[in-house]
Amino acid sequence: MQYAYTVILHHPSLPCGLCQEAEVRYRQTLESALGGIDGVLKTWRAWQDAEHTLGSLSEETWRVARQWLIAAERARQTALQELAGAADAYFEVQRV
Repeated sequence: MQYAYTVILHHPSLPCGLCQEAEVRYRQTLESALGGIDGVLKTWRAWQDAEHTLGSLSEETWRVARQWLIAAERARQTALQELAGAADAYFEVQRV
């Protein structure tokens, strides 16, 4: 299956298979929370704008960016809940 974005789990000592399983759980949780791939991309773009924009954001951009923050944290918790010693792991999302 071809995706419009990739998810990469960064952790120096987790085996590749566990990383891949966690990446799938992260993606599934994000898409469920945000209404599919389009919702993920929309909120991720808003968060990217918020991170890279100096000055004020529109209320709409900030509202959508907050949705990303909430969904991404929920996805992180879900994806890592079964992995002991992964508290310092983080996920990176990249547009393809």
